[in-house]
Order: sequence, then structure tokens, then C-alpha cells
Amino acid sequence: MTQLLSLGELLIDMLPQDSQNSAYLPIAGGAPANVAVGYAKLGGKAAFCGGMGDDYFAKQLAKALTQYNVSTDYLFTVMGSQTAMVIVSLDDTGERSFNFYRQNTADLLLTSDHLAQIQWEKLSTLHFCSNTLTNNAIAQTTFSALQLAKSNNKLVSFDVNLRYSLWQSIDDIEANVRACYEYCDIVKLSRDELNFLAEQTKQLPEDYLQSLLDVGVSVVFLTDGPEPATVYHNEFTLSESAPIITAVDTTSAGDAFIAGVLYYLNHNNEDVLLTTKINDEKIVKRALNFGLKCGSKACLAKGAFPALPVLADVI
Repeated sequence: MTQLLSLGELLIDMLPQDSQNSAYLPIAGGAPANVAVGYAKLGGKAAFCGGMGDDYFAKQLAKALTQYNVSTDYLFTVMGSQTAMVIVSLDDTGERSFNFYRQNTADLLLTSDHLAQIQWEKLSTLHFCSNTLTNNAIAQTTFSALQLAKSNNKLVSFDVNLRYSLWQSIDDIEANVRACYEYCDIVKLSRDELNFLAEQTKQLPEDYLQSLLDVGVSVVFLTDGPEPATVYHNEFTLSESAPIITAVDTTSAGDAFIAGVLYYLNHNNEDVLLTTKINDEKIVKRALNFGLKCGSKACLAKGAFPALPVLADVI
């Protein structure tokens, strides 16, 4: 039983078609959706859970998930709603900036009634991001999903993945993110996110990291762009450099990384419990290495779903 359920937003990425960002192409995206597709493209079994509008873009999104073998059993149409959209701009180094169009869109309208349809016995892992914490209604649905996952003994993965412009006040971010940690086995942070969250709590970054481990997170993956990534665990610390590349588009790099980590943990040493694997230094180190390879490969092409690597590209 190695199926991943990725919960959150499925939206349209408007991607620039030239270096001047003068023309855009609508591409399926959304961080949790990227992770589901990344996991499936590596050969894993993945499902996506979220709200879907009843507009033209929604049909494009559902078709894209199906194309990449992601189950849409938990993709729920919310009648009368629209699909969220983000305009992605790229600088000369391939780094991104985001402008979101997300007011009462379908991804925010997922409810506990939708969650009641999930067959948890078929799943191994729940993955989510912070974009479903940005208003009270979707945050409550997210907490309900976390509680259900833990009561069903599923591994919970949290890529914090902050998009600051989605929050009404940046002062709300840390408390909402922190409320999730007690349910999480794995947390992924970028260096910038860590620095921001630590500053919000007036802690040093290393103290903030330790606070996650103190509330029950088993392992924290800290990425830092092209710099080495680090893993923090109460019993060990690991660091490893990413492959050296010339990035074309970093849009799905972090999503490819965590998809790779989760795929490795689920599909290697399958006779070992997931809860044991995330406390095994050797297994976590190999998962880190695999995730870094996936993230680097995803930077070599434009777009989200198309850029995510298949297993043969990684190994």
C-alpha cells in the first residue's frame, strides 16, 4: 500500500513564452497537484483531492491529471465556482514571481463532506501545502484532513511552500503553519521560508527547526536553491549538494524534490514500515539524494507537469 493522496489547489499556471514575459500559455499546475503528478510520473500510484470549478479550465485540469495517471476520484466539482489562476513571471536566472487570481475559487471550497468520501485504507501518505491555510474555511477542511490521516495511521507530509500574497496578513502565517506541525511526520522548508518563520517568532533559525522536532515532526527537509539541502532529525543531521545544472525554469523544482522523497520512501525497503524509514538515517539520506536529483531534473524544462521527471531520467 503505497498510494499518495495530495490535497490542495489545482489551478492554471499562466507561463511566459519568452524572456520578456510578453505572452502566456495556460498550463495545469498547483503545488500539491505537481507533487501528485511527480509521484505518478516516477511510477507511483497517486490521487489528488481538491475542489474543481465548472468552467473550461477545470476540464483542462482534470484531463491533465488523468493524462499523467493521477486518480481524480477525490477531485470534486463545485458548481458555480471558477478555477484559480496564477501568472508566473521568470527572471533571467529562471527564478519565479507569482500573481494569484484566487477569490472564492473552487480550490477554497473543499469541505469536510468531501473528505468523508476518502477511502483512507487505500492510502499510505497524505501530502499538503500551506495554500489551503490562507482563509478560515479551507484551513478547517485542511485540519480535518490531517486529523483523519493521523487517526488512520497515515504518513503526513507538509511542504510549507509559502505564497505570501495569498495571505490577508503576513502576521497570520506562522501561527497557522505551526498549528499543522503536530500532525506532520515530514516537513519541507526552503531557507527563505525558515528565515521568515523564525523571524516571526523571534527565534534563531536553528531554534525554530528544533521546535518542529520538539512537537513531534520526525524529519525536516531544508532546501536552499542551488546550495546543499539539509535534513534535521533528533538523532542525526544530513547535508547533500544538488547536481550542478543550468536552470531553465524552477517552477516545479521544490514539488519534484518532495515528490521524489515521498516516492523513494514508499517504494524502497517496502518490508519496512514508513514510520521506521523516516527514522533510519541511511534510508533518509538516500531519499534526500533521490529528491535532489528529481528537483534538478525538473529545472531543465519549462512548465510544471511536463517538466517533472520520470524514473528513467533520475536513475
